[in-house]
Amino acid sequence: MKSILRLAIALITALNLAPATTSAADTPVKVMIVAGQNNHAWQKSTPILQQMLVKNGHFEVIMNNSPASGAPASAWDAWQPDFAGVGCVLLNYNGELWPERIRKAFTAYVAAGGGVVLIHASNNAFTGWKEFEEMVGLLWRPKDFGYSLYFDDNGQIVREQPGQGRGMGHGGQYDWVMTTRDPNHSITWGLPLHWMHKHDELYHGQRGPAENVHILLTAYSDPAPGRSGTGKNEPIVWWVPYGKGKVVVNLMGHVGEVGSVQCAGFQTVTCRACEWVATGHCATPVPADFPTADKVSFRP
Repeated sequence: MKSILRLAIALITALNLAPATTSAADTPVKVMIVAGQNNHAWQKSTPILQQMLVKNGHFEVIMNNSPASGAPASAWDAWQPDFAGVGCVLLNYNGELWPERIRKAFTAYVAAGGGVVLIHASNNAFTGWKEFEEMVGLLWRPKDFGYSLYFDDNGQIVREQPGQGRGMGHGGQYDWVMTTRDPNHSITWGLPLHWMHKHDELYHGQRGPAENVHILLTAYSDPAPGRSGTGKNEPIVWWVPYGKGKVVVNLMGHVGEVGSVQCAGFQTVTCRACEWVATGHCATPVPADFPTADKVSFRP
C-alpha cells in the first residue's frame, strides 16, 4: 500500500509540474517589451525578441520603449506604460532610473501577481531601487553590495558573504554549456541536463539580497586564457517570488557579432519564462532544433 501511495503522489506531482497542453488558439499571453535604453544594442535585440514571441504563437506583443537617454523631463512625463492587463513585462532595459510614479506602478503590478522576465543586462539597472533589487535577487553590483550564489562541484549552493569571494564581471565571449539544475520546473521541463548555448557573455559574481532565489540553469565560467572566468558554476536563469508575482532573470542574451538571442535554447527558455510568469504553466514544447550537449543551435 505504501508503494502504491508513493506512486500516486509521484504521478500527481508530475501532472502538476508538467507543461500544460494549452493550444495556440487559447487566449494569448500579453507581453509588454520595454527597452529604449541599454548599454547593449537594444535596437538590434528587441526586434528579434518581438519576432521570437510572435512566431511562437502564444503571445500578443506590445512594444513600449522608454524615452531616450538624456531626454527632457517632458518626454518622461509623457511616458505612461500601462502594466494593467499585461501578463508579462519583458525587460530589455538598462538605463536611467524610471520616474517614481512608474516605479510605484511597476512594483504594485508585480506584488499583485504580475510577471516579469529580465534579459541579460537588465539586471544591471536601477541601482538603489530597493524593491527592484529584492525582486531580482542577484544583480550586477559591487562585491560589497550583497550576497552571491554559485553551485559547487557537488551540486550544492554556496552563499558568499558581502565583500568576500569573487566580484561581478564577465570574461570573453564563447559557446558555453548550460546545466539544468531544476528539471521539474515548468520552464526547464524536458530540457537536456546539459546543452550548448551560442556565443555569449557569461556573467559571474552577481550580488544582491539573494533571498528566495530559485536557480534553474547554471553555466561553468571557464577560467582558461581568453575566457577569464571564475571556475565556478554560475547562476544563469533563476526566479524570485515577489508578493503574488514572479520574476525570472535570464542572463543570456548579449548582442554582438553573433547574436546569442538567436540561440534556440535562449529563445525556448525565454518564451517559456514569459508564459510561466503569466500563467503558471508553459505551452511551448522543447523544439526539434534545441541544442544538445555538444552542439549549438542557431536560428538565423
